[in-house]
Amino acid sequence: MKALLLFTVSTCAWAQFNRPQLGKMLDTQGSARSVYGIAGSPALGEPELSGVLSYGCSKTLCLWKTAAGIVSPTGSAAAPDGPALFAFHGTGALVWFSQTAQLASWQNDALTFLDARVEGRVLAIGASAGAVQFAVERINGVWIVNQDGSAAAGIARTATAVMLTVTGPVYAERGEIVVNGKRFALDGVTAMFQMSADYLQVRAAGVDYALRIRPGRETLFQLPGVSQ
Repeated sequence: MKALLLFTVSTCAWAQFNRPQLGKMLDTQGSARSVYGIAGSPALGEPELSGVLSYGCSKTLCLWKTAAGIVSPTGSAAAPDGPALFAFHGTGALVWFSQTAQLASWQNDALTFLDARVEGRVLAIGASAGAVQFAVERINGVWIVNQDGSAAAGIARTATAVMLTVTGPVYAERGEIVVNGKRFALDGVTAMFQMSADYLQVRAAGVDYALRIRPGRETLFQLPGVSQ
């Protein structure tokens, strides 16, 4: 796969510079890039994988969803059409395919589909002790729902985008983004991705931001843009 080859070569080349890395991001052209530097002063690496629909990264693993399937740094697997949501646990991940409403487990570059029936629109998924939880939009608001369909907790009635992280839900509503009880003014949030264990990528009104989610170190700053 040409895209995977480009990703592997680019990753190895950049690693030689040994620069601090904040995580990965998806640019507005649909290419995966590394984000280098420190909080508030980031720089972008060259495109590593094109045609990316969605992605997620933990401390030990990154996964990218393309039209052809799911790509990792070590392999790929065919998958349903459309973007995917990711939740990481250990060396693996849980994956939700929004267009087909299917749940799968990713381990060793292979997908295993799991039983899951969720009422409502799934905005995000999270992993707790290896079990999946869903952030689901329903008529009466956005809820965290267990795999058996039982509601675990409410998030917000008007949340427009959600991520379930190890420190709790991060969500956008009413011109703000909320993380660990702290609020940052940010209007027009349309998407969030997990850049790394400590950072989320937030897309708002066509502009990309990095949100640091570590408790006590929360901060929000703009990521560099990409020339058309």
